[in-house]
Amino acid sequence: MKIKILKFWHSAYCKIVLLALLIAVTLPLIASSFHLGKSWRIGLIFIIINIIVSIVMGRWIKKSHQPKWTFGIFPGAFLFLVLIHYTLSIYAYLFFFLYILVEYLAFLLTKKY
Repeated sequence: MKIKILKFWHSAYCKIVLLALLIAVTLPLIASSFHLGKSWRIGLIFIIINIIVSIVMGRWIKKSHQPKWTFGIFPGAFLFLVLIHYTLSIYAYLFFFLYILVEYLAFLLTKKY
């Protein structure tokens, strides 16, 4: 078990999972601690930053020939945040589907090298 954990810790997936958790979970929590309004959190973090991260993730999946399950890393981390912090906000669940679609679109539009 220890060998599997160390192998995962040194893999590229670990960096992506940690980055996804950092962006999708901690960034909105930090924004709420600065008492940003709901519209600023939605506009700045959920739309601009998270869509940029989704594009980067989709391109990374295509260029590094990652398995298809990696499409769920960033949206899954965001869904984890939504289930904990924004349970009554229907728009947050819609962003989950938006991030998956943006990742897949970036995947399709990225050229192979």
